[in-house]
Amino acid sequence: MRPTRIEISASALRNNIALFRRIAPGTVLIAVVKANAYGHGMELVARTIEPLVDMFGVAFVEEGAALRVAGITKPILVLMTPTVSDAETIVAERLDVVACSLDVMQQIDRVARSRAQRIGAHVYVDTGMHRDGILPEEVPAFVEACAQLDGIELVGICTHFARSDERDCTMTTEQNRRFARVLDLLQAKGYRFPLVHAANTGAALQHPATHYSALRIGIGLYGIAPGEVYAPQLQPVLRLRTAVTAVRRIQAGEPASYGTYYHAPVPTTIATIPIGYGDGFSRILTGQAECLIGGKCYPIVGAICMDECLVDVGNDPVAIGDEVVLIGSQGTQAITASQIAQRMGTIPYEVTTLLHHRIERQLVE
Repeated sequence: MRPTRIEISASALRNNIALFRRIAPGTVLIAVVKANAYGHGMELVARTIEPLVDMFGVAFVEEGAALRVAGITKPILVLMTPTVSDAETIVAERLDVVACSLDVMQQIDRVARSRAQRIGAHVYVDTGMHRDGILPEEVPAFVEACAQLDGIELVGICTHFARSDERDCTMTTEQNRRFARVLDLLQAKGYRFPLVHAANTGAALQHPATHYSALRIGIGLYGIAPGEVYAPQLQPVLRLRTAVTAVRRIQAGEPASYGTYYHAPVPTTIATIPIGYGDGFSRILTGQAECLIGGKCYPIVGAICMDECLVDVGNDPVAIGDEVVLIGSQGTQAITASQIAQRMGTIPYEVTTLLHHRIERQLVE
């Protein structure tokens, strides 16, 4: 069996959840597990933390249905705008939805009433990101229309911040001001929502005024601080490891891997490891990636292949079967998803989300 594994730390998950509980005591914690829990394994993570959180957030209806199949019984909120064709599944799987399309809400209402059910809806207010949601001036009429639907229960209202991961809080403050004005206007009309949520990880860590009655925590759940946010209390949850499968000596000037981009500057030992871009370890990292073997950092050399990489271990006594870590710690050394993201010119969200489902996820303490 291939030795490549992703280890998911249960203790790190507990630590990170406890941090957000301390930051905003008494709030509802919505754990966002979309995109395979940001690459960590949606079903595995959800089953592990279900007793510790109040609700789950997913991007799409299919993800919510998969969680139900996995045995998750806590409320699940679909965060992307559903379609009319999603109504049957939404009702069958008892999923909450964001509300920003009256046509969709009317279809969900029809299906829900036919089954004597009510579906929870969270009014999604577009306060400035302009991706999804209802514009502030259109919210009152939209809420009034949804309130007439017997199969819909208006249980929440929310918005999403565009720049909460930055030290400059100007945009977040303005978005929150617009959101608060909508809340005040709706309250004056007699509408109150049990769940009011705006804060993602960045806002939860930096902007207490955005906490309201619930937090939506995604990347922070997995121990990664977004953007410019400093949060040393977070503990990385994911460790990507494999093992050496071959070792060979090559002479100075000899090439290694596709394209022969790399030529050994001196006689050296090349170790083969069974992971590549087919696993989500991006080929963009060619010539930039490193790994840990025996607590020491080594360069990954030559082109990253679909299923394998090559490591220049010099004259060190590396052997077949030795553990190799590509993300996470080994001994006193560590390689983080954020460090890899910098080399790829992207964000750590993408680094972990790219990790393919063909890599087995294992829960460790």
